[in-house]
Amino acid sequence: MTAFDRCPPCGAPFDADATVCAGCGWDATIAVVRPPCSLLRLAASTAWRIVVYGAILAVPVIGFLRLRESGPGPDLPTTLRWVVLGDDGRAAELVTIHRAHEIATAAARFAVEQIAAPSFEGDWAATLEPYATMNVRGWMPLLFWGATTGMAPASVQTFYEVQANDGWGRPYRVTARQLGAVARWADDPERAADLEAGLQSSFFEWGPRELDPGKDWLRLEIRSAGGDGNLDTSDDLRFISYLPVGMTLRLNRQQEELTRELERAFTLGRHHFRIEGNQWDLIDARLLAEFRLEFLP
Repeated sequence: MTAFDRCPPCGAPFDADATVCAGCGWDATIAVVRPPCSLLRLAASTAWRIVVYGAILAVPVIGFLRLRESGPGPDLPTTLRWVVLGDDGRAAELVTIHRAHEIATAAARFAVEQIAAPSFEGDWAATLEPYATMNVRGWMPLLFWGATTGMAPASVQTFYEVQANDGWGRPYRVTARQLGAVARWADDPERAADLEAGLQSSFFEWGPRELDPGKDWLRLEIRSAGGDGNLDTSDDLRFISYLPVGMTLRLNRQQEELTRELERAFTLGRHHFRIEGNQWDLIDARLLAEFRLEFLP
């Protein structure tokens, strides 16, 4: 052991063979076992610990945020790949197709209330935003329950907003064509092709095979450029919708009955639709929205 003639802290002389200072109680054996480190070594040791412990804490937090963004996959390897490498645009596609559905639903509500087809010129999104489900109903229907509009996080609301941009933040290309009287659209080749390809009347139900000839119909096509950002390429997403303009009411019915029928048609915002170019569907979109709601930050 190193011999000390005087105590380093207080300067008092050490007795022969003494290891503890009689003046201040400083223990010489501690100085030998744990010699003082240099400032540089201390800083390097502290920085190393910060990096290691920070990574240990950050990895699960980042993983949780990535999982909440992408949602779980069909199996564990797929889920881990999405967390580490990304989901290949899956979440953006789900927002894109569900938002297109909301745009068509809002347009159908507008057509019921205004007895006219909405215009898709100019800032059409601002016109239709009040007719979005989250604003009309005050809540957003998921698969197993609903989310209150004012309390749902932005990551859930983004599915239900009426915006001019898709899930990648790029503008939709929207085209609308009012078919007019049945004599004009009965032999319409585009309508015939759409019916042949099939239309959905809800998330779970296909049909109809023919449009009601007693109604005036608007054909709405909402196109997204998809993951590559270029329109009119193979990965474009197309949402095609047929929605009735106005309603036919029988005036020999009670006023209360007519009011209920109008309110129901406005609230539901029914339309017939088809999605093309998609890998995922609207049920997947609501599953992801529900997953995000369950895993609030």
